[in-house]
Amino acid sequence: MMNYTIESVDIHDPAIELELRKLIRLAFKSEDLLPPGHLIKNTDSNASKPGFFLVAKENNMIIGCNGFIANDFYYMGKQYIAYQSCWTATHPDHQGKKVFINLINEAKRILKENGAAFIYGTGNDLSHPILIKKLDFSETPSMVKRIFNVPFFKSLYLTNGNIENNTSCKIDELQVKKHKALQSPDEVKIVRYQNSWAWGKLIIKMKFGLKLPVFYLGGIQLEKETDLASIFSEIFKTYKVIFIQVLSCKTNTFNVLIKKWKPSRLNGFIFYNLNMPPFKNFDIMIGAIDVF
Repeated sequence: MMNYTIESVDIHDPAIELELRKLIRLAFKSEDLLPPGHLIKNTDSNASKPGFFLVAKENNMIIGCNGFIANDFYYMGKQYIAYQSCWTATHPDHQGKKVFINLINEAKRILKENGAAFIYGTGNDLSHPILIKKLDFSETPSMVKRIFNVPFFKSLYLTNGNIENNTSCKIDELQVKKHKALQSPDEVKIVRYQNSWAWGKLIIKMKFGLKLPVFYLGGIQLEKETDLASIFSEIFKTYKVIFIQVLSCKTNTFNVLIKKWKPSRLNGFIFYNLNMPPFKNFDIMIGAIDVF
């Protein structure tokens, strides 16, 4: 029997948000608190329904939390709302009480009753095995490819494949892009070619005293498959990056456009169905994940 209760909290309340930031610092052994407003900015995605936080409380103290970012998805012409599991934390003095398990099970109950399609995300090294082995989430591997800035990159890295759109559950990429641009306005860059566009983060890496710019692709929306080469060319030309890193879910229909994917070191994309019709492909990239 639990000696704590689980409830939803309003993170716009400064006192609650501060308590959550203190809990996250303790759980992850961080030196500094997250800045005020960070949790709000990270989880407020402007989807058709709001995200939320569940907490476990014992003696009126928050001992665990789990956030859920709302995102809109589209499948077979219909819109669905799904929730990304994020910001999982349990107070070090209260581990072993199944706090995380009970938070997720309560989220399943609430979201199923409210008609949500599914819960998804990428677990960290602590939560991932619990999600898969104890909470019945399924997992799809993540795949990665680096596209280097070389004159012959098109023939070396790209295919002439065709995307099968009718089999895929697609995240609202425009919604994700806007959310990330508000979170990281200095890093997030948007590149367009005709009616196609991509977004990602421009990161400067230091190596041997040199500044090496790289572009981490967050997401992409193509009007035509052939636009991909032009999008990549525009990224290389505009930002002079050493490479573009693409990290995608293995079942993403986009993947057919790039050769020789490799398994990523990132834990796979996890998925728990609530009210979603069966689908074959999950069109999502790393940019949708809260840690990107």
